[in-house]
Amino acid sequence: MSSHPPPGAGEATAEPQILRASLSDLAAERRLEKACFPREDVWPLVESLWVLIKPGMVRLKMVSSGEMLGFLSGYEQLSGKVGWISSIGITPAWQGRGLGARLLAAGERALGTPLVRLTVRASNLRAIHLYEQSGYRQIKTIRGYYVGGEDGLVFEKDTRLSQAF
Repeated sequence: MSSHPPPGAGEATAEPQILRASLSDLAAERRLEKACFPREDVWPLVESLWVLIKPGMVRLKMVSSGEMLGFLSGYEQLSGKVGWISSIGITPAWQGRGLGARLLAAGERALGTPLVRLTVRASNLRAIHLYEQSGYRQIKTIRGYYVGGEDGLVFEKDTRLSQAF
C-alpha cells in the first residue's frame, strides 16, 4: 500500500472525503484490509468481491488525494430494523484523527436503520473505545467467535437516540 503522509506531515493534504465504494475499489480495499486487520481476519478475495457487488450493501470509502484511507461495509437485517456493520477500518497511519468516527457516522446514516450492530474482537480496545464514544453499548459476547478462539463482542446503537439531540 502506498504510504500517503498523514495530516501534519509537512505537505498540504486534502480533507478526506467519504464516497460510495464500487468494484473498481477492490485492489485498494484489499490493501486496506491487510493493513488494518490481523491476517486471520482479512476477508478472502471472494468475500471482498461480494461486498463490492452485492445489491443492497452499504459500502463507503474514505479517500484523500486519491488514496483510500478507510472502508466501511454494512447491510440491513430484520426488514430494515437492524443494520450490521460488517467491516470498518482506517489505515494505521491515519488512525487517531477522528476519521473512524466520521466513517462510522456516515455508515449509520447510509444504513438508515433504527438499530446498528457490529462485532469486534475483545482485544481491540481502540475500536471498542471508538464504539463506546459513538454511543454503542455491548449487548452480547460470542465465545470463540474469531479464528484462534477469541471472543467477539456485539455492540449496538439506537440511532433514534442520537437523532433526538
